[in-house]
Amino acid sequence: MNTVLRFLFSAIGLLVACTFVHGLGHGTFLDLLVVAVILAALNTTLGSLLKLIAFVPMACSFGCFSLVINGLVFWLAGTLSGRLGLNFTVSGFWAGFFGALVSSVVASILSAIFIPKDRRRPQGPAPRIKVVN
Repeated sequence: MNTVLRFLFSAIGLLVACTFVHGLGHGTFLDLLVVAVILAALNTTLGSLLKLIAFVPMACSFGCFSLVINGLVFWLAGTLSGRLGLNFTVSGFWAGFFGALVSSVVASILSAIFIPKDRRRPQGPAPRIKVVN
């Protein structure tokens, strides 16, 4: 259930990004849900590979270079979704950069609000049990 909610929050983040970032366009909400799945797949595969390859620039920039990689992956998702016939467009790198930034912030805020953390998990090591003879 949490995975479905995360895709839904990602699609809402894409909708907000398309509203506020110049250079992003969208069609129906179903298109945005499919683009959220495409973005998740690209971030899992290509994004992780690019972050591994760009380890030195990421270390030198204290991780800020990952914003550039996220912008590139977002731009690629826009190009790929256009070729798949979805009505989601990203006009260039900067639109992808700011679109990735806005959509991830919105999705993270929604996840923090609506997906509760499991508070039943024990914190720290398990208590010791003494056996009395």
